[in-house]
Amino acid sequence: KFMYKLTRLDRLLAFSAITLSVIYYLYNTMYNGFLPAPFFYDKNDTFMDFHNLQYWAYNSGRYTEWKSVYTPFSFVLVMFFTSYLPGDALFLRDISTISIGVFFLIAICSIVYFQSKSIRSDNKSLWVYILLMSAPFLFLIERGNLLLYALAFLLISIMNYRKIFIFSLFFALAVSLKIYLIALLFIPILNLDFSKLVVSLFFIILINFISGIVLGDSNWLLFLQNINEFSSKSRYYYEWLYFTYSYQNGLFGVGYQYPQYEFITVLANWLMLFISFLLFGLVSIKYFLSAKYFKNRQRNTVTALLLMLIIVTIKNTGGYAFILLFPFVTEIIFNRISFYVFLLLLLPMEPSLMYLNSIVTESYVSGDQVSIDRNITFGMIIRPLLFLTLYIYISINFLLKKNINV
Repeated sequence: KFMYKLTRLDRLLAFSAITLSVIYYLYNTMYNGFLPAPFFYDKNDTFMDFHNLQYWAYNSGRYTEWKSVYTPFSFVLVMFFTSYLPGDALFLRDISTISIGVFFLIAICSIVYFQSKSIRSDNKSLWVYILLMSAPFLFLIERGNLLLYALAFLLISIMNYRKIFIFSLFFALAVSLKIYLIALLFIPILNLDFSKLVVSLFFIILINFISGIVLGDSNWLLFLQNINEFSSKSRYYYEWLYFTYSYQNGLFGVGYQYPQYEFITVLANWLMLFISFLLFGLVSIKYFLSAKYFKNRQRNTVTALLLMLIIVTIKNTGGYAFILLFPFVTEIIFNRISFYVFLLLLLPMEPSLMYLNSIVTESYVSGDQVSIDRNITFGMIIRPLLFLTLYIYISINFLLKKNINV
């Protein structure tokens, strides 16, 4: 079954909204000399996810000194595009234009090809345009983040679900870049497909074990401890709230800034987590009891919901994680409501609601010193709420279907 068929008006509004958002980015960048919100407020940190990995790929202490949260394979992947050069990460950024250019080119071409093949729609070109020009994807490019390759690997694995070797290998590669994707192994478990579970886990361990040897680093398992320490630091609440689809950063930020409300924010968080997990639990039960009748659409819908649950509950996934939902856009966009909510989540919504402070930093784009207002914006509030609403809406729609095999 195909996804919701867009009307001419739907296509026009989607194309116009995405194009206007790109014009907004370009105009603000040219006028102010730096990328506007929701791009990260440290305007001198552009591409540094890539170049920090580039530096530490060739230097020891990545897990003990830098406290890296990246898997060993992340460093090895970056080594495919770089070679050892002296200097710190900022210096490497200035002299590694070709390296990061090739990194982007291969990833984007792969994503465009496999995304086009995976969408069951008459509007493939429009959906690829929406993906490439969306706020999460452009934010991902601005960061130089390896999630680009996680998306490409995830697309390949999903398209080859019935081929155990190909599925398991490329799924393991995706997990080896973004470890939270390992939760998606719950889907083979629901299908009682334990061979995919075992082979995928084998590849995940093998890939990172070999990567650890390549790096000459016996401490690579410390990345798990570093992830726990990194995500628990309260000073990151605002940083992650800046562009996120998880409501948790907002709640924890309020509790941190206003201790008198901490109990209320903790209670609200537990309530929303309970509702989120309860819904997915009910979806999983319905899926499990009917699994032998399911086609790809039902399996992918449950996978999409699980991925949305990951984004909701893991507060430091970053706003770019939203693009991991594009392999499942056929299942997510099942009517006009879901289409427009999905579209809104891809757009900048950044009117300022409250001024916090200002910082002066160098802008990588312009090379000038610029003053940046750090504000609480409308998007910081509405984006996580809309995302949670979409998750609940898809879950309820799934549960209310009388015949989920139709």
